[in-house]
Amino acid sequence: MNRLTWLLILLVTSQSALANNSCEVEGYAIGFFNGVATTRMDAERGKDEIKSTLNIDEYKSEKVEYRLFYNDSYIDGSGFNVLADFAETFDQRTQELEQKQFDRWEAFWDIVNGRQDSSIIQKISAAFSWFGGFVADFISQSSNVIIREFLEALTLLVDAPETEKTQMKHNLINDSNTWKGKKLIYIAHSQGNLWVNKSYNHVVSQLGYDANNIHVVHIAPASPTLSPDSDYILSTSDLVINGLNFTGIGSVPPPNTVVAPSSSDITGHGLVEIYLTHPDLIEKIKASVKRAFSSLAKPDMEDYLFEVTYHYTPTFAKSHASPEILFVDNPNDDWKERASLYADDYSYLKETKPYQNDYKLNPKNDFEALLFEHDNTDRLNQVISIVQCSDIPNNDPFILGEQSTETIRYGWDKVPPNTKASITVRDRYGFKLQTDEVSINEVRAKGWQYHGIFLDIKAVSPYKKEEKAFIKQNKLETKYNLYSDSIIFASSS
Repeated sequence: MNRLTWLLILLVTSQSALANNSCEVEGYAIGFFNGVATTRMDAERGKDEIKSTLNIDEYKSEKVEYRLFYNDSYIDGSGFNVLADFAETFDQRTQELEQKQFDRWEAFWDIVNGRQDSSIIQKISAAFSWFGGFVADFISQSSNVIIREFLEALTLLVDAPETEKTQMKHNLINDSNTWKGKKLIYIAHSQGNLWVNKSYNHVVSQLGYDANNIHVVHIAPASPTLSPDSDYILSTSDLVINGLNFTGIGSVPPPNTVVAPSSSDITGHGLVEIYLTHPDLIEKIKASVKRAFSSLAKPDMEDYLFEVTYHYTPTFAKSHASPEILFVDNPNDDWKERASLYADDYSYLKETKPYQNDYKLNPKNDFEALLFEHDNTDRLNQVISIVQCSDIPNNDPFILGEQSTETIRYGWDKVPPNTKASITVRDRYGFKLQTDEVSINEVRAKGWQYHGIFLDIKAVSPYKKEEKAFIKQNKLETKYNLYSDSIIFASSS
């Protein structure tokens, strides 16, 4: 086989390993948090309209995904309907007030607040005899109370006990995004801003993530709290959100985009009807998203599940063949005895030449090994990268074996100084899980023979049955807790 053929084989192998790496930390995810009392169909429509408006499927050669964070939080819609009906009626009946230079919308909120004796209402009533009756009729029907109850519910719903399941689902989507190492842009509308604040806090609490990896765009925020370094867009004609300020129910940011009332949505609050339709609002949303893309950094994670580094001293490398490294087992019981030669047929080591101290690894046949890449370009530093971060078969440990055949057999007192092998295990967040070393000088001084190294790694799913069902149904990634507990140096007398 000529050199070109070998190069082609190496290239194909490298490309195949790369294609199978489910640990790559790359890409963006744009999440949409819908407002209150929105059907899933309308929420999906909102997400699709955002995707269509932004028209971004790739940024700097990295894929951009869109995901709905749906909340089906129930709130009595009658308050919103009363507000919309009253706003429409008020708009129609009071057009002439502006000709007299009255601030009719100030009067609108005084009526909603039940302040029928305010100075602005008294002035208007003095100029227009019909206005006092109009106000009294509205208040007598308790319509202002219904509107206020709706606005109050808008700010409190996210903490209600029945929303725990929605919060659980959102956290699972967040876990999937952060496990894949996505750079995150979260866009929320209306009461969805209360949900996005919780998701923001969840994301920045995850390993590898901080405020540099997530950016929030608040549209018509129903929350006085905005995520750090975020953007918000609020129309001057949004009666729902601005009403929180005018009624004193909640403190929200002041409107930052002047938009005239629209007949298509008299409340001025609709995501699609207002915020994704008016040119000035669209421009602000696009500018905010553009800023988000340019500001986001890659999470502090690596493109592997675990990294196992074997370091050999020059004297060790001189007296031993290049190592054989393989997964040998995925047991559901204590595996440590099987790392010994004396475990007979159950041993992870198999003798190849009787009485010549020649062994090879003996993997079990009934398990599915994890995918890994072996970088053996440096004889003294062999690196194993576990590149399977998806579909881990179970929570049991996977046993990685290393076997180094002795090529020079020194007498027990003839081993060159500093003949050692060491091993270090790190997880994808860079944490050193364990490290150890073996001295062949010490092993031979006891009359023993060194054979190899065995260690365990575990990727444990922390989720309950209901959570696992949601992950599967929505094709999410499982986020695993990572462990490595034991290192065994195999030797025989």
